[in-house]
Amino acid sequence: YILKIYTVSMIIGYNFDEIEAKKGKSSEGRIDINSTLKIVSAEEREIEIGGKKKVVEIGFEFIIEYKPEVASMIMKGKVIYADGKDIIKTWEKEKKLPENVDIEVKNFLFKKCLTIGIEISEELRLPSPIPFPFIKSKKSEDNYIA
Repeated sequence: YILKIYTVSMIIGYNFDEIEAKKGKSSEGRIDINSTLKIVSAEEREIEIGGKKKVVEIGFEFIIEYKPEVASMIMKGKVIYADGKDIIKTWEKEKKLPENVDIEVKNFLFKKCLTIGIEISEELRLPSPIPFPFIKSKKSEDNYIA
């Protein structure tokens, strides 16, 4: 029995500004699927949540590519992060987020963007951007879940 303790997320919201999906040529051979996440901005904002509160708006770009030239998806948007003093200082100095914030935001975005990518891939009749397990016959192999 393992008990995992999770910290409270400082992410208080997100939105997509742009979602684009393009299907190119069909491929009979191997298709390589790559997902790339890039943090493109971090800006301090003031929002109204039971009074005025300073937050950080973190801009992102998430790209799923099906190679060679089979398809691509681009998602752009923003994550609203609650505690931003160190974030802005680090961003202005190094153009990156503090490590703990970077990990939290990227894990959040991979989950959200890949979920949307799965839905889009179904509509475009493409393979899922993340592999799902599938069941094989016991007769074909001893290991029937791949």
